[in-house]
Amino acid sequence: MAKRAQHAAATSSSAAPAAAPAGDAARAPSASHVVVFGVAAERLGLRLEQVAEIIRPPKLAKMPMAPPSLLGLANLRGTVLPVLSLRRLLGWPDASAGDTARVIVIDRAAPFGLLVDRIDRLLRVADDAIAQDDAGAGQLDPGLLEGVIKGGEGRDTIKVVHPDRLLRDQFARLSSAGPRAAAGVAVIAGAAGRNEAAQHRLALLSFDLGAQEYALPLERVLEIIALPPHVSEVPRPETAVLGVVTLRDRLLPLVSLRTLLGFPDDLVRDGRAKVIVLSLGQGAVGVVVDRTRDILRVDPALIDPAPALLTRGEGDAEIAAICRLDHGRRLVGLLSADRLFRSELVSRVLSQQQEQGSVAGHQAGGDAVADEQFIVFRLGEQDYGVPVAAIDEVARAPERVTRLPKAPAFIDGVMNLRGRVMPIVDLRRRFELAANQAKTAQRVLVLDSGGGKTGFLVDSVSELIRLPAHAISAAPEVSADQARLIHRVANLEADGRIILLIDPAQLLDRVEADVLAKFARSRPDAALPAS
Repeated sequence: MAKRAQHAAATSSSAAPAAAPAGDAARAPSASHVVVFGVAAERLGLRLEQVAEIIRPPKLAKMPMAPPSLLGLANLRGTVLPVLSLRRLLGWPDASAGDTARVIVIDRAAPFGLLVDRIDRLLRVADDAIAQDDAGAGQLDPGLLEGVIKGGEGRDTIKVVHPDRLLRDQFARLSSAGPRAAAGVAVIAGAAGRNEAAQHRLALLSFDLGAQEYALPLERVLEIIALPPHVSEVPRPETAVLGVVTLRDRLLPLVSLRTLLGFPDDLVRDGRAKVIVLSLGQGAVGVVVDRTRDILRVDPALIDPAPALLTRGEGDAEIAAICRLDHGRRLVGLLSADRLFRSELVSRVLSQQQEQGSVAGHQAGGDAVADEQFIVFRLGEQDYGVPVAAIDEVARAPERVTRLPKAPAFIDGVMNLRGRVMPIVDLRRRFELAANQAKTAQRVLVLDSGGGKTGFLVDSVSELIRLPAHAISAAPEVSADQARLIHRVANLEADGRIILLIDPAQLLDRVEADVLAKFARSRPDAALPAS
């Protein structure tokens, strides 16, 4: 990898007097290459053997609860690369990254990148030319340097930094850590022991078609993706079949649920349309809906058989049942995944899937056993994931919450969730992010810890995704809080995305859990209106 860095570094015909002439350097038994670069007005250097490569500033995923010197995480050919600001590490003010800015990737078992203002050249010097000289360090801490290369008259001194010493204060965990194993998430304490009534509730994914809300059993949902901008049409498709798209190198047929239910086939392309990927036998089919809403867990007593009149529409699908929510004010049509298509349409869709060379990518056996499902939510421009198994439900943010005096800043208040008081934690505040002004898409992720429910307010819920084991890796340890809460990342190289995977068991530490338990014991039920 050092050869790539040598090729990427800019060379120069001029050399400092301390550098050996080209002919002598070729015969010199002990010499080093130094990558010379600039930060602000300083000329700094790194030994070439420390450098893996030099790249342009990449797209970054922001990591919360990290030291300010961490700019974010980048996807470097499948490797998660922490990128640090050398300006901030040295305590210098920020400056806008110009066209000359580069990231020097440091060659380690767990590599990291340093953002610098510019690359000057590659310099070959005798080893004894890199001398210890505290006075030559200038305003820099001499402890950060391997030494200095003194310039001749009219030339600046080059200060050779040691990358591990740069990390000793803010990133000690990062500098000492090798690649970590991507261990699975811990089970939320008590979640496995939910009461019997909770275990028998039906998990549903609700969505909109026009002004009506419908739902499908969550257990049949493999994932949820945004409607692709381009759908490839297929010869002589069924009326409801829109075409096929590629989902992680496999063909996925798309079916219009509007057509199946006999609605006008007006495909909604407002940016909110979603594809619900359903398991269908040994294959998978994408069902296009206007927008997804919530993940619900419903008491079977609130589900009634659908009136016969609703099963006699013009479409192929039938409404299997009606869910009565919010004391009957919210009626949700429950569809059966097995009865979603008439039998002849099922066979044709699956036959078409096989003819197009699609492999049943979501089979019950095989590699799918190692897959994990996550609810993906957003805070600002960053994606986060929580295991589906840890989510009790996903609800809309309440119009108002009851504020609690003397509560920690990250506690938004408490809300009434079907007769039970539930504290709401604002994840933006918990992660020390700026406040969100746009609140229309906010959702509350409800986690059941066994002793009670806690809601986590997020900007939006974007998708449900199934990730193979090879896409999940250990997150770099940049701080103790981050390492405990976010110790895995999903690196989707094909999409250029990094999803930070949250361990739900660590979402509240012991002190915060005690605070929430105190609020639960106060039981301010009488002061709360029913939602």
